[in-house]
Amino acid sequence: MTVSDICLVLCTCPDNETAAQIARAAVEQKHAACVSILPGLTSVYSWQGEIEQDSEVQLLIKTTKRNTDALYKLALSLHPYDEPEWLIVDIAGGAATYLNWIKSSTE
Repeated sequence: MTVSDICLVLCTCPDNETAAQIARAAVEQKHAACVSILPGLTSVYSWQGEIEQDSEVQLLIKTTKRNTDALYKLALSLHPYDEPEWLIVDIAGGAATYLNWIKSSTE
């Protein structure tokens, strides 16, 4: 596995409970090595022709690209939004030991 196999997934949730549920399931099922939960986010967005503003919780999901499909299915099964944020960010570099830990934690 190379650094190009590692990615960061961004997903917002409506509350801490939903975020914690998705995070725990993702790590337990080895779809993610680690999920950081960042509360206190305010999102302003356009939805169905209206400008919305909501408090949300950001998930930073450290995983491998081969896990993203299963991770997305898991998140959708636990997420209340019709269209949750789901962005996959390629990792350009990082500490080899940390990247190896992500790999070994998701096998």
